[in-house]
Amino acid sequence: MKTVRPFALILLSALVPLHCWALESDRNQPIEVEADRLEIREQDNISVYEGNVRLVQGSMRIHSDRLVIHFDDNHDLTKLEMTGTPARFRQLTDDQQEMLGEGDQIDYIESQSLLVLRQNASFRQTGDLIKSDLIRINTFTNSIEAGGEQTQDRVKMVIKPRADADTAQPPGDKQAVDE
Repeated sequence: MKTVRPFALILLSALVPLHCWALESDRNQPIEVEADRLEIREQDNISVYEGNVRLVQGSMRIHSDRLVIHFDDNHDLTKLEMTGTPARFRQLTDDQQEMLGEGDQIDYIESQSLLVLRQNASFRQTGDLIKSDLIRINTFTNSIEAGGEQTQDRVKMVIKPRADADTAQPPGDKQAVDE
């Protein structure tokens, strides 16, 4: 895996406001999930949703083909596993900036504050875009690592000029997530 170099991370931090991950109020909102099928396995502390899965919590929207929610013995969320073609999420930051992510697989590990996008992954915020086979976002430390497991895997990053970041989008490049 390629790690974003310190200079690039400083540049990225200056250009992408990573300190503004999600609306603070989202954590206090109820989680609503819709799917074609639901299987609850109490003994395994998981809920499996399949078929046109839609999850909403505050400003966060997740769409996937399959969603597995892991809980601990106290029924607190520990992990989300989303798969799809692709699985997508959308969320607003406290300053109302939109974050969009997608990948064939997306995992969120609560204890590590880690969002992992895999296979055909992309992450967009304030008009900036990162594409890679693997993107790891630590929402606690506000750091991003991108790159694949293979040496030939490449990372693509597009940084929009700040004056144009909110208005300019490459035609056909933005994937909308329905509400």
